[in-house]
Amino acid sequence: MRIPRNYMNSHLASNSTSGNSLLQRALSRSSRNKRTNRMSLLMNTADNRANLLTSNTASAAQSQKLYYNMKYHAEQVMSYAEKLTDTGSKSLFAAAKESGDTSEAVSAVKSFVSQYNSMLDNLKESGARSDVLYRTQLNSYSNVYAAEMAKCGVKRNADGTLSVDEKALAAADTETLEQVWGGKNGFVSRASSWADAVASGAERNMEAKASSAYSSLFDNYGSSGNYFNFFR
Repeated sequence: MRIPRNYMNSHLASNSTSGNSLLQRALSRSSRNKRTNRMSLLMNTADNRANLLTSNTASAAQSQKLYYNMKYHAEQVMSYAEKLTDTGSKSLFAAAKESGDTSEAVSAVKSFVSQYNSMLDNLKESGARSDVLYRTQLNSYSNVYAAEMAKCGVKRNADGTLSVDEKALAAADTETLEQVWGGKNGFVSRASSWADAVASGAERNMEAKASSAYSSLFDNYGSSGNYFNFFR
């Protein structure tokens, strides 16, 4: 059977066009897949960066809160220590001797103990090397003065914190209270000196943490795999 040349040429042209069309569609699909994969990588990277930012920000906020509380409690320890160790004519113990009423001195001791315990808890929660050192030194001093504090109903616990027997503390006479909690060479004075160091350290850590939340996002800026290298 003889096939007309025109028919054969048109048939071949049709097949050629169909092949080209198939090739174009295949290339188009490949291009779309590449664009989709690149966009997926971009979106995943953006999500990862957003998650990292959220995580770092939350961590920084928690650290800031811890060091804020630590600074506050340390400064309160110093404030009550100043009241207890004051030797002026209007001091707590001078007023107690004149009036026979030790309630203000007792209240100051209880407040000192409360703030001292909170400061120790903050130092323990931190776990930083410097904070472990502060806590160790404070525990060492409280151990040295444990017997004296017990005379006023204040007990040193195994973890270094202090517990108050309010009845025993209220029953202590003015001279005993002043001997244990007043003066410049007792436990209160030494604890106050370390509280000053704790407050200063907490403030430095607050400043350091304030700028660290975002820094890790840019540690690998420009490295292989970031946004600007996806299309290379």
